[in-house]
Amino acid sequence: MRRRNVAGAVRARARVAATLGGGPALPDASADVGPTGLGGWSRRQRIVAGVGAGLSVVLTAGGLTLSATAPAQADVTNGLMLEYRLDEFTGNVATDSSGNHRDGTVNGTVSWKGEEGLAFNGSNTYIKMPNNIMAGLNSITVDFDVWIDPTMGKPYFLYGMGNTSGTAGNGYLFSTGNQFRTGITQSDFHAEQETRPSTSYQLARGMWKHVTYTQTGSIGVLYENGVEKARNTNVTITPGAIGGGTTTADYIGRSLYSSDLYFKGRMRDFRLYNRALPTNEVAEAANRRDVEWQQLQALADNNGVMAMWQVGTAISGGNGAWMRVPADYPDEKYCNYCLVPPTEWKSDYGVVPTEWPRPDVMDRSQFTLQQINDIEDAIVAQVQPTSDTLVRDTTYQLDYHYDGKADRVVVQTDAPTSVTDPLKTAYPNEVVIEAPANDAPADKCTPQTRTAGEVSTLVPTSAGGVTSDRAELQWQQLQALRDYNCALSAFEDPNIGPVLIFPSDRTDLTAANPPGWTSPFGEKPTSWPVPTTKKSPQFTLAQIKDIQAAVVDRLSPEAADEGAVSYSLSVYYDGMSDRLVVETDAPTSATDPLVTAYPNKITFKAYTPPTVDTPEAEKTEG
Repeated sequence: MRRRNVAGAVRARARVAATLGGGPALPDASADVGPTGLGGWSRRQRIVAGVGAGLSVVLTAGGLTLSATAPAQADVTNGLMLEYRLDEFTGNVATDSSGNHRDGTVNGTVSWKGEEGLAFNGSNTYIKMPNNIMAGLNSITVDFDVWIDPTMGKPYFLYGMGNTSGTAGNGYLFSTGNQFRTGITQSDFHAEQETRPSTSYQLARGMWKHVTYTQTGSIGVLYENGVEKARNTNVTITPGAIGGGTTTADYIGRSLYSSDLYFKGRMRDFRLYNRALPTNEVAEAANRRDVEWQQLQALADNNGVMAMWQVGTAISGGNGAWMRVPADYPDEKYCNYCLVPPTEWKSDYGVVPTEWPRPDVMDRSQFTLQQINDIEDAIVAQVQPTSDTLVRDTTYQLDYHYDGKADRVVVQTDAPTSVTDPLKTAYPNEVVIEAPANDAPADKCTPQTRTAGEVSTLVPTSAGGVTSDRAELQWQQLQALRDYNCALSAFEDPNIGPVLIFPSDRTDLTAANPPGWTSPFGEKPTSWPVPTTKKSPQFTLAQIKDIQAAVVDRLSPEAADEGAVSYSLSVYYDGMSDRLVVETDAPTSATDPLVTAYPNKITFKAYTPPTVDTPEAEKTEG
């Protein structure tokens, strides 16, 4: 999967290749990319673009068009009957962006968070949708982003559409995160037909989740982050049958039972469809921001664009995307005439778009592509010359790239000013000299308290698996919180959400977000998971390290006596079980003394050899 590149995440190492004419070439997820995000980047690759001939390759686009008014969002629109993006800044109207004029009314305390959605205070905030919203529907999809406050009580509804009788629900469709499930009934809770993973599974709190429920015929399917979590093949009630099509209690953030709690947290991108989306379209909808970025990148690749980035605020309901084209870009193709890729282009989820987004702004560079290449050649010649007459005693660090947002060539080097000043003189307002990039933010841990890498020899994985770009980013953030705050472990508990485990002698259990952190894909998150913080019931950091040393000494000594056996071994702390996990191929005769010495502190598992990922470059070259 590919993540959006965010403005300011400048990490390209030197030159860009914007592939044109043969369809889009999106960057590999492991690539070190920045705001341009075009093509495959390598240290010694020239910037190339087929301006002219390249643009003429796809003059016909099979009927695909760019929106002439508001930029289209890159997501599934077929059957869309209501869409509340919930990205407003003022007022009490949840605007229906589907074009079907089904605006909602925000009641109670109204607190807009822009791109972070509408905040529900848990006391009186809710959205009233128009009456009879499900009338005539034999199939339905409910799809939305939700961030549940860690202090949310129970019971509560994320949404409920139906009717009430007195203080109780009387026929409704609803979803909740507590015992994550969706239910439909023509009466009250006694007759609910539920679709849910299990009675114990909950939707994690303190982090964004994407929830989708689809129903058609007798089949109801519940998804989390675009991945199926539960299926019920015995649903006998259609959405349109509730109230005979008449529903007057169609709410978001409020239950149809007056004794239940109001929702506390945030929501955005709430949608209703008059059909059940298939699996690939559910995944597309769950990752719509990433899909939109994929499409924008494909447009950029297909149109000879030099650089592309997104700003935090979109223009007039757009996508916040900016593109920069070369100085000699043809006037007749400029700004409003982007050519869409060939009709066979699909998103990562296998969906062919029927409409394409367009950038909010398309601007010219001060450079042609040849000028940038010439400047970069001059940079290498000045800082790392190869000529026999210019060999220097010192080899300086050097990274350089074209920063499309600033429209400058950025040089990151430790060379002295005596070396770099001639570049600034030769290219005023064209070259920026910076110190070498430091990707790692400073942390609060001292050598005595740092835990990452000391108590875990394995790269942690999400208990639920990484199922989407959103889940992947949040998992990376959770591990960054662990490292920055000197925690022993970080994991996602299916019942309470993200958790940090600190040593038992830790006094301060507050967790701060690491300043300046960006993901491996250059993304600067606007919100962070809010973890529950706990102490290990039985371990200080020193105790864990002592046990680790004892395990290694017994099972895999570095200086084994003649005749001693050294076994394969991996030993790490598992925060969820509060045990040291020892993976080894040693027999019980070797491990039993450790079990005796450390009762209830060690868990043994069969040893799994580590896997080594082969770099993509080696795969392609080999």
